[in-house]
Amino acid sequence: MKISASVYSSKSQSLPEIVKDLDVHGADLFHIDCNDDLSVFDDIAEIKQLSKTPVDLHIISAEPEKFYSQIQSNNVDYVTFQYENLKNELVIPDGISSKLGLAITSDTDISVFESYADKFDFILFMTTTPGQSGGVFDKSNFKKIRQFRQQFPDKKIHVDGGVNGEVSFILRNMGVYASVSGSYLMNSESMGAAMLNLKTHEVD
Repeated sequence: MKISASVYSSKSQSLPEIVKDLDVHGADLFHIDCNDDLSVFDDIAEIKQLSKTPVDLHIISAEPEKFYSQIQSNNVDYVTFQYENLKNELVIPDGISSKLGLAITSDTDISVFESYADKFDFILFMTTTPGQSGGVFDKSNFKKIRQFRQQFPDKKIHVDGGVNGEVSFILRNMGVYASVSGSYLMNSESMGAAMLNLKTHEVD
């Protein structure tokens, strides 16, 4: 399972320091939360100069179309749109080559993915309360992940929220493709040990 490290979860380091640390410790993706803020693309442009690690952008906005040109010009690798914030169905321009995902909270049924299944590559399960760093994983999502895997077997599954070593072990065994890690990874005494837990931890 790939680990998408939440860049903004670190408050004590500069962006170049964060990028260097995460690359040294084997982060697979850099997760950027965009709460209706175009300025994140300045950070994305800087990250692209510092590292070849793919950028995993999560857009939380009622007006996602205003981000399309920046997504395209910055060659963002993964882009996820938060379903609950949308006013209308997404229409993605053909010029955007990013891998596309739809993010849903624990209260939203997986059936909302159906209208995006033709063009979107993955779903992102938000497994804690959105915007609350360090929350506890909502175990009801295990059932939703199994249901999604059965209904959309060719689509990848991403998870964001409350993923520690134990939860990561379960998700890996369920075939989850990528997990976002913020406070667990960034606030640990040893980022290397935390990353190892997320990627290899086993539970009896």
